[in-house]
Amino acid sequence: MDYYLVKEAPEIPLKSSRTRPRFESRLLRAIDKVLKRLGTQYKVRRVNSVLLLEVDKDVINSLVTIFGIHSVCRVTPREFRNLKDIAHHAEELYRDVVKGRKFAVRVKRSGKHRFTSLDVASVVGAALKPYSAGVDLENPEVTVKIEVRGGVAYFIDRCLNGPRGLPVGVEGRVVSLFSGGYDSTLASWMIAKRGCEVDFLHLYMGSAESSEAAVDVAVRLSNWFTPYEPRFLVVDFTPVIAEIVNRVSRDYRQVVLRWSMHYIAQKVAAEHGYDAVVTGESIGQASSQTLKNLEVVEKLLPGVSKRPILRPLCGMDKEEVISYIRELGLYGLTSRVKEACRIAEGAVATRAKVGKLKEEIDKLEEVLDLVYSALMEFKVNEADKIKSLIKAFTEDVEVDRVLEGAVLVDVRPRDEFNRWHPKGAIHVSEVLNRVAPDKLVITYCDKGVASTIYARALRAIGFKAYSLRGGVSRLKTLEG
Repeated sequence: MDYYLVKEAPEIPLKSSRTRPRFESRLLRAIDKVLKRLGTQYKVRRVNSVLLLEVDKDVINSLVTIFGIHSVCRVTPREFRNLKDIAHHAEELYRDVVKGRKFAVRVKRSGKHRFTSLDVASVVGAALKPYSAGVDLENPEVTVKIEVRGGVAYFIDRCLNGPRGLPVGVEGRVVSLFSGGYDSTLASWMIAKRGCEVDFLHLYMGSAESSEAAVDVAVRLSNWFTPYEPRFLVVDFTPVIAEIVNRVSRDYRQVVLRWSMHYIAQKVAAEHGYDAVVTGESIGQASSQTLKNLEVVEKLLPGVSKRPILRPLCGMDKEEVISYIRELGLYGLTSRVKEACRIAEGAVATRAKVGKLKEEIDKLEEVLDLVYSALMEFKVNEADKIKSLIKAFTEDVEVDRVLEGAVLVDVRPRDEFNRWHPKGAIHVSEVLNRVAPDKLVITYCDKGVASTIYARALRAIGFKAYSLRGGVSRLKTLEG
């Protein structure tokens, strides 16, 4: 059997007598889940202020991914009655280890004893010195580490630092705007470290490869969130991007895109009971992330049920973020996620005006409600299902003619629909209220680009939808 001393993060013992048991209970749940996932048999008991685990296999690398753990040490426990016993145990365990090498003894002690830590170090050093090349307290080749707790001496074989923080679940539930790139990944990790249960909201931007990579990042990242099992929410955001490109002023496109992402996240948070929204935004990192733009974006979000926006990376630069990601062992996965293409042309507004931004975002009301209605929710461990949905976003949905019995759906702006549309066609804003999900639907627009995106969005919520290749010009040809 292997034995481990598990020390809680320093914050936990400082909690009140009413709060601390809840934190420790959550930490024990996390440890239990990790060990059961590994298929181990184990026992756990509290020794003073630490946990002693007795496990049938090596689990140290898994334990140090649990938030709320300060450190994990693999130890050999030995009971003792006096200092002579401790020295005897040390000689038995370390005489071959220190042979011909310089060594030092480091001792920590907890509890009431008739001796000090220095007394322990002295008798152990004296017992091992004959086997060694001498004592060297400055640059030892071997360090003998001992923790004395009550009537047991724990001889430390190996120690690893844990992530510290708070056990997941002691704070609230949050939803993270999650691309799977460096920023959103680290932001999610940092908020989970503060005890929050983090779910992922992924906005599909048109690249199946990047979105599938984001799923893989979420799966790996969720290993840190034990005992919580995160959910992965997906929205096909390409209709929104198409509308922004087609209808929004060029210099405001990036800011409107950022507002739209926040709008969907806030709507998800309000309707699914999340306490806050998490983003990987950093002040000034991109033109749409200037402090002024962030202020204006936040000001124009619906206020009645608006949730706090948590930005744990707001003071970091990209180099710092990537450094953290490397330390977490997530660089390879996150590097597969490519940033969405810039949709602005020319200069981008870095000090957006409230009135102008309001004018631009009002153009998106219908498409935002449409894409939100197609929100899909999964457990993170349903990665194959999520990837199948993402692949469906890229399916060929185009047809060259109006199929018999189909309802024509115009996805152009309302004013263009009012100026001209084929007899019997309806505007996209009316689909959800007027068309049964099992009805055949064919979308169209000016050139057949936005209509393809809308057809995929409608398919995601159960419609049998297609897009007319060639758009309005083909319709007029077919009618003529």
